[in-house]
Amino acid sequence: MATNIVIPDSVLKRLNHLPREVRIKFWEQLERLTTNPSYPGLRNEKLKGTDQWAFSITMNYRATYIRWKMDIIITAVGTHKEVLGT
Repeated sequence: MATNIVIPDSVLKRLNHLPREVRIKFWEQLERLTTNPSYPGLRNEKLKGTDQWAFSITMNYRATYIRWKMDIIITAVGTHKEVLGT
């Protein structure tokens, strides 16, 4: 089954303002997420008390998303503090 990736314009705009190496790593990690969500380097986790998940882009950057039917909807990208508030 195919997974649809949805990235809202606001998230794409934020992504485009991140350093080049982070942008490249984001697309690599997103590919891993669609093929193997259990891949250890993703550090994929469900966020407590929400319907959102988060995966690691680099040690300093994360992305959050929602799973809905066959879609992965990216909701935020940025540093740990910006995205997760920690």
